[in-house]
Amino acid sequence: MNRIFYNILVLLMLGAFSSCEKKVELHPENSEQKVAVEAMFTDNPFVSYFKLSKTKGIYESINGHEYITDADIKVTDQTTGDVYNYVYDAATAKYISFASGVEGHKYKMEIEAEGQHITAEQTMTSPISVNNVESNLDSESGKYFLNMYFDDPPNQLDYYLFIFVPNDTSLESRFTVMTDLNYDRQNNSLSVPSELFDAGEDWQILMYHINRENYDYLHVILRAMKSLVNGAHPFYGIALGNPPSTVHGEQALGYWLCAGVSLYPVRIGN
Repeated sequence: MNRIFYNILVLLMLGAFSSCEKKVELHPENSEQKVAVEAMFTDNPFVSYFKLSKTKGIYESINGHEYITDADIKVTDQTTGDVYNYVYDAATAKYISFASGVEGHKYKMEIEAEGQHITAEQTMTSPISVNNVESNLDSESGKYFLNMYFDDPPNQLDYYLFIFVPNDTSLESRFTVMTDLNYDRQNNSLSVPSELFDAGEDWQILMYHINRENYDYLHVILRAMKSLVNGAHPFYGIALGNPPSTVHGEQALGYWLCAGVSLYPVRIGN
């Protein structure tokens, strides 16, 4: 999940008009530095973590994250009262725990970092079991796109995050978000045409069943990342919109997923 799966710094506005139409010039490069949160709490402790860094101005280098390594982080199961504490792992720059979530339980996370108290509350969603993943040739590009086969929960609108993790470490991880408005109920499949892969590559597919708030946030982040000229620094540049973060704190932005997850391996072209 590497740097591509961080968030983009959401700036307020580039310009505005008062009631008397006097133009107000805002300078986003002078915005206060914020705590950037990338966090997942799932039913699989091996893909659950917190990652904290400091935001950057739009004219700063896209290289060199300033990670926060001395935060206090805990997750409380509000259904049972159990409390899970996270510890910092310098090798991955992540805070980790062996805790895992339970479908239907409500959880609260709390972070103390840089003088900030950051919180979020969510109910753990159900995991979606992936039955099969097929790669299909895109005749125009000569590459392959994926079809995901799973049983979508009926009678509700669902939101999904897909993370594609390559076995080849020279390749970058990718992500996309989708809804079941694109779901083919006759064939129980969801096509992901936005990501193309080369034949012979091996990937791990992680499918998260996320809520609407995280979908909205990540959808804007994805659009902004693809529009940036200098790559996809997670907190660099101007987002195409201003989605509310799914974490709460005066000087904080980012997301916390509380979601069921399924993993499935695929070899492209087979």
